[in-house]
Amino acid sequence: MLDDFSYNEDMHFSLLVTTEGVSLERISVDQPTNEDSNWHSAAQTVGFATPGYKNSQFLDKSDLTEEITVSPEIFSPDNDGKDDLLEISYKFGQPGFVATITIFDAKGRTACKLVQNELLGSSGSFMWDGTEDNGQLALKGVYLVYIQVFNLNGNLKEYKKTCVLAGYL
Repeated sequence: MLDDFSYNEDMHFSLLVTTEGVSLERISVDQPTNEDSNWHSAAQTVGFATPGYKNSQFLDKSDLTEEITVSPEIFSPDNDGKDDLLEISYKFGQPGFVATITIFDAKGRTACKLVQNELLGSSGSFMWDGTEDNGQLALKGVYLVYIQVFNLNGNLKEYKKTCVLAGYL
């Protein structure tokens, strides 16, 4: 026998309403198999399962840099194939964070509630296409991307990143 794993439903993320259809994923192959902290529910962002793909909660600590990045800083959602989307990427040193991402215009008004209390993987990204919650293209200008994440250990993190929605005059 090479390895042995003892499943326990309590290993799932405790804020999930149901664990039915939710895969339990191993975080690191370098940690002991039966260590409870080495397992976490698959991220909501990937449909709670990653069959045939790398686990959404997989963590390779060797390539950690910034936890949140926004690129490109200037994007133009004009469907010309160049910088049409704003990518908000994340990479955390542990699984189990839940995120809310809100985009504000330069006057502090909510333009888009991009993500609302979504269970994240250890890394991933979201895309903003420059539209507001009402489906209309947002006005050209500077925007604030406000990200709040928390986990069950009581860790609350807030990030503020800026971007520019540009276009032809």
